Amino acid sequence: MKLRYKISIWVALALVGSLLWGGSVWLWLAGICAGKFLIRLLLSIALAIAMYILTYALIIGGILWLLIS
Repeated sequence: MKLRYKISIWVALALVGSLLWGGSVWLWLAGICAGKFLIRLLLSIALAIAMYILTYALIIGGILWLLIS
């Protein structure tokens, strides 16, 4: 999707939000961008934690497999 279409969608969402619930369009646009950033950050942190746990599970499982066999 082209960048200008993405920007126009975000601006339209901010405009609709400001019309329905009041407030500034710029405030709504900043809130949408901040929310998008926070969601990406939380998903990245969750992925990093999952990779950390899986890596240590693989290491411990490998050590136990070597010791048992």
